[in-house]
Amino acid sequence: MPPASPALPPLHRTFLEHTVRDGGTEARYACACFVEQILADTAACRAAPAAAHTLLDEVRQACLALATAVATGPGQEVPHPSAAFLQYAMLSAVAQTTALWRAGAARGDATAEALLRHATDWKTPECYAYDLADLSPVHGQATAWLRETAPRGPVFVVGVRTGGSYLAPLWAAAVAARGCQAAAWTTLRPLRRAGRAELVPAETDRLPSELPPGTTIVAVDDQPDTGNTARAVRDALIRRFPAARDIVFASPGRVYHLDDGGLRPVVETSPVHTAPPRLWQSLAPADADRLTARARAHGILPTDGTRYRPAPFRGPFQERYGPSAGSGPNTDGVPAEPGPRRISPRNRPFSLVPDAGEDGAYHFRFVGTGPHGGAGARTLAALGEFLPPVRHHLDGYLVTAHEPGLLPLGHALAGPSGPWRRRALEAVVRYWRGLEVLGGLGEVDRAVVHDPRDRLDTALRRLRERLSGPLPVDGAWLDRHLPRRAALGGIHGRVLRTSLPYSHQSWHWRVKVPAGAHEPVAVRRFGLDWVWGGVGSLESEIASFVVENRLDGACLDELRAALADDPLLDAALELAGEALWWNVKSWLRRCPAPDAGAARRIREDLDAMARYVAGLR
Repeated sequence: MPPASPALPPLHRTFLEHTVRDGGTEARYACACFVEQILADTAACRAAPAAAHTLLDEVRQACLALATAVATGPGQEVPHPSAAFLQYAMLSAVAQTTALWRAGAARGDATAEALLRHATDWKTPECYAYDLADLSPVHGQATAWLRETAPRGPVFVVGVRTGGSYLAPLWAAAVAARGCQAAAWTTLRPLRRAGRAELVPAETDRLPSELPPGTTIVAVDDQPDTGNTARAVRDALIRRFPAARDIVFASPGRVYHLDDGGLRPVVETSPVHTAPPRLWQSLAPADADRLTARARAHGILPTDGTRYRPAPFRGPFQERYGPSAGSGPNTDGVPAEPGPRRISPRNRPFSLVPDAGEDGAYHFRFVGTGPHGGAGARTLAALGEFLPPVRHHLDGYLVTAHEPGLLPLGHALAGPSGPWRRRALEAVVRYWRGLEVLGGLGEVDRAVVHDPRDRLDTALRRLRERLSGPLPVDGAWLDRHLPRRAALGGIHGRVLRTSLPYSHQSWHWRVKVPAGAHEPVAVRRFGLDWVWGGVGSLESEIASFVVENRLDGACLDELRAALADDPLLDAALELAGEALWWNVKSWLRRCPAPDAGAARRIREDLDAMARYVAGLR
């Protein structure tokens, strides 16, 4: 097939190219499911053309055919849908989303705006990122449930996007194999409004007008947290199908009933294959030898007999780069208390450290598995200038050799000036330009805006409640330093996939200052993978960098010269106050019950950032 069209946004193009290069059934399945999610979100807009619904039906049939092949296992020949069809479907899906943005479909229509934001994003399903699951066990789980439960009537499968786009076809394939399909499988998108999940009427109205008598509805999604989304889905399905026999919920490894007490698991199975064990399945302290053996077998560790021990990797709330003392990480993802049981190795990066010290250590950060992780690894390779030179990709981990001599970039920039400083800032600009080239998600309507002030105000209110006391940022500060309207896509009307939600703090920027004037400058960016990120503008990236690293006037002048785009930098500085929002979000996420020391640090950090932003005026 010919190369993917340049009309595709960079991330979509990379994912499609990875699919074609891989050629396997699971890669094509993941690509088809990704297109389903884009098309379904676009088609749910009131202004969507009929062609979007027609193509969506075709793509869902492709997902079903590929799900059957995934369940059969490796070696299954599935000539259709072809890579050419997937390319056509993705090009068409993106073109229809872009057309709605350009036509102003999101102006004055909050539902359409939310749907188009979802359709524009590059979302990694939890089974490849936050809560790992292998695909064939999902089909096996559905087959076992059908066999053991033996529903007396037909079954209707509904996926809850985004995870349901990838999981529901596997359930639908099992239902079709049993011959008890009530209607073609479909997906629905809950939207958040005022803290509640609501479904889109234009989408629920396109569900079948009725189902055969005695139908059981299976709603398939990622593993739930509070159950609020499940309740919203159940209520919408009951309104549409009051005669349905039952509504059950399924996620990888679990089937639930929803009652007044919440979601209650009634079936539990393993969502992953146990052999061969991958790195993230060998992180319990007792498995240290198995962990190091796998790393050594894949050429990561030297074969000279050096003994390594696992150690937790210090995260962005610490100041040092490198491993800390302590026991090996327990990353089996199973807490002792009731509730969601997640296999989420991203929360526990680790190092393998030799007895001789950290200079010979290797650091393991989970960046995603499956086709999404593979495509992400290609993007990381393209940004390799900002990673340590010795690196590997195994079992969804980015593995890097420890690089001694790195300093916090912000501290170094504040020190004595020299030719290296300009070169370091030029490297940072190359990173931003690389984000545009590699992480771009396409155009959005320039008239669509968001309210940075209200967003930060809401987060600060939650933080005040958590700390039970005042903060050094008040409404008057917000009025002076944050606009109430900012373009979603910035001054150029383009959005990109950003890792800022998890990599905003200055800890993530490091530098190796050269000893001589003509030696190269090594700038490193930790957490540049965006599997855990979100949609943002380039202005947000620039604003966060400036504030986190406290650039002084001379550095700002050098940055302006390196960027060579005064309107872009000026727009970023107008958003400087937004940098506080990323931090408040992180504190809320990482400090559910802050002690006195943590509360003091939060206030001090917030005060320092607020003072710096005020000084930019």
